[in-house]
Amino acid sequence: MKFTTSTKQFTLRYVPKHVISPIASRYLASPINPIRFKIQHLYAQRDRNTLWWRVSVQHLQQHKRVVRSWCARRVRLAFRRALKERGFDAEGQRIGSDMDGNIGTSEGKNDNLIGSIDIYVRSQCVQEAYSVVQADMNSLVDSLLLHRKNKEDQMEKTVKSAE
Repeated sequence: MKFTTSTKQFTLRYVPKHVISPIASRYLASPINPIRFKIQHLYAQRDRNTLWWRVSVQHLQQHKRVVRSWCARRVRLAFRRALKERGFDAEGQRIGSDMDGNIGTSEGKNDNLIGSIDIYVRSQCVQEAYSVVQADMNSLVDSLLLHRKNKEDQMEKTVKSAE
């Protein structure tokens, strides 16, 4: 169940399974690369109950590196804030409070975001103010959560009809 949505500035692609990034795949595909074993170890030890996400600025190649890194940093910050506003931490774990009012992460598997998200940045993002970047990111995260909720509702209906 791949989910893709986009705005003027971004394209968000969500896959419910964990996907290795293209850069890591390049190292893993080369049997003689010296950091291949380190990348294998990192992905073998990575937590499968979290959200893996990355920001890609491949569409900004016409801009200098400083502009690309600045834009990627703004998008990462906007994504983290959008998740936090909706009750998630940066790894997709639901943030909740216990009986004492202490804030912690939820252990409920259904509450958490699990899978991989790729956020592709378009060149329009360079000219936009941060408030516009944040608004676009909020709409992308909202559509992702709505899609996720609709899929869960469909699965519940299927299970109930099978019984």
